[in-house]
Amino acid sequence: MTKKMKIRVLTVFFLVAVFLSAKGQEDLFKDFAEAHKERAFCFYPSTLRMLNIGGNEEFDQMVKGVEKLLVYKLDSASRNGKAYKNMVKEFKSEGFEEYLSITGGNYEASLLASPGNKGKEYVGYFNQEDALLAFYLKGGLDWDELPKLINGIKEGDFINILDLNTSGFENHP
Repeated sequence: MTKKMKIRVLTVFFLVAVFLSAKGQEDLFKDFAEAHKERAFCFYPSTLRMLNIGGNEEFDQMVKGVEKLLVYKLDSASRNGKAYKNMVKEFKSEGFEEYLSITGGNYEASLLASPGNKGKEYVGYFNQEDALLAFYLKGGLDWDELPKLINGIKEGDFINILDLNTSGFENHP
């Protein structure tokens, strides 16, 4: 094998290994969430902007780098059994770093990020009185826009995906 050929083979091997490891993180999340879901949503940049019915510029700026966002509303069994905490432990064992952990009252949240922002992947959950949501985000968020976004949100600016009535869709093939 020539030196050029070896370099090509190693490059292809490296790219496949990187792709498979990145896909593995999403699969790890999906394996957990699919087993415990009540509802599932998948968003891409265009669908995220569609939720912004108020035309909030800060929101559009913040989600500009998002490649994919998976949101799962988890069932009551996963909430009662605290299975979502095991998901967090699994991602930590994969090298994900905890960026945020909030506990207090009837609210709990956790946000983890891929090691050293390699691949820009985030995973976590929000647990509040009436819903437990797990999410996986691939891509970048403009975190500097978050304070502006929070200050600029007005009632009716966004579609609440948790209030969507999807029961009519469930009976169709």
